[in-house]
Amino acid sequence: MISTDQLGEIAVFGARGHSMLIIKGMEEYWRGNVKVRVLIDDIENGFTHPVMGIPVISSEQRLRDYPDLPVLLTPGSGTTREAAAARLAEEGAVIATATCPKQYWVDPAVHFGPGCVVGPYVRLGPNIRIGKGVQVLSTLVAHDVEIGDFSTLNVNSSVLGHVVIGRNVNIAPNAVIGNGTRDKPLRIGDGAVIGTGAVITRDVGPGARMVGNPAMSVERWKKFSRWLDTQQ
Repeated sequence: MISTDQLGEIAVFGARGHSMLIIKGMEEYWRGNVKVRVLIDDIENGFTHPVMGIPVISSEQRLRDYPDLPVLLTPGSGTTREAAAARLAEEGAVIATATCPKQYWVDPAVHFGPGCVVGPYVRLGPNIRIGKGVQVLSTLVAHDVEIGDFSTLNVNSSVLGHVVIGRNVNIAPNAVIGNGTRDKPLRIGDGAVIGTGAVITRDVGPGARMVGNPAMSVERWKKFSRWLDTQQ
């Protein structure tokens, strides 16, 4: 794992609003010690970024012109980060990790996986393992939590104690993942999507899409909404 703290210059994969949010947040922690040289965007490129004033280039140009520049993955989509990480690994690129482990609200024993991004104001308690390519912009990850590779915890979400989050899970803003127990942790299956403001109080199966408080599947919510319509 190579932290941005150890690097003078990096490239950032991602050039849009979500990536700007992450970069600006990390710049508060970097305090000028890390310089972003280029942004990588495979859909729109070949121009100077209007906010950062640096080139926006394609992956092909990165490989040609900046092969030794470590790359930080910032897209909000876990599947996009996973695909980019696989391509960069094949090309021999160094994938950077952006965390803030020395903040006093971060437990010193937190395990940070390679290529993960953890915002500078996320409160991280004891016994937390963050997987490869994970993005954590939450308010709180309390304790005894495992987060699978390429999952995304969006702004103002909270994860309480004794929780196991699978691979490529997306937890939307303001969602709350409730407590499990030491003997029976609350589990969220691979590929699950937790909607904005949802409150999870029980296990969520792989690929499930959950909404509401208390949370229920989208399919069940639709049935419930149709039933409510018949009561009017």
